[in-house]
Order: sequence, then C-alpha cells, then structure tokens
Amino acid sequence: MNITKESEEMPNSNNSNQVVEYQNRDGNMFTFELLENGNIEWEGDFEYCRFGYDKDPTDFGFVDPAGGPFIKKDQMLSHVIKHDDFNVIVTGFEPYEFGFIIKTKPHEYDPNDMSHLADTKIIGGIINTSYDE
Repeated sequence: MNITKESEEMPNSNNSNQVVEYQNRDGNMFTFELLENGNIEWEGDFEYCRFGYDKDPTDFGFVDPAGGPFIKKDQMLSHVIKHDDFNVIVTGFEPYEFGFIIKTKPHEYDPNDMSHLADTKIIGGIINTSYDE
C-alpha cells in the first residue's frame, strides 16, 4: 500500500461518495461507496451468502458472499478491497434492499509511531524487542 498525504486523511474529510468496484474470485462485481457519514454502502450479488452472528441473530459478525469478499467486524476494510480511501474499521453490518451498509469507525493511528521498527535480537529462535545491551 502506498502511503501518501491523501491516504493519511480520514475518509470523512474530503473523500465522501468515493466508489470502488471489486471483482471476486467468481467474477461477480461488488461496489463499495463511501457515504458522507463514514459508513460504506456495499452492493452486489448476495444470493448465496454466509453470515456469522454475534450473540444477537440480527447482529452480523461477518458477511461472506459466494466467491468473496469475506468481511468481518474489527477488520480494516482497505485490507480486503485493496483501496487506500477505505482505511476504516468495520464495526457492523446493516442489511438493506441492495446489499449491506457496512458500519465503520475511523482507523486511529499515529503516523509518527515507529515502534514496529524497534531493534530486535533473536535469541534461540525467539525475537526479543526489549533487551538491554
């Protein structure tokens, strides 16, 4: 994923009504439209689809149409549909006439946090990132 100034902006800022088409492994087309409120309108063929539920059968934990894409709660949507303008975390699904409204929240991160680049030392096959020399 290319990190650019535009991809660091949250989708609620200036990217409303962005539409992305996604072709799954069966050749079916799905569209993802970023709405002004930050949620995503997901349209496509859901005739054959698996659902996972949390405790409440109306609270979807995941949606998996035949051929994909498999999308679940707490997942970053841009990792599934491979588009930088959808850097949001999935919080739920709401069915509607043409598909689903994917409920989202902003992906909060610190662009200056480089802790994942910490010095490491491998000791007997175990990676240690907190050692003193």
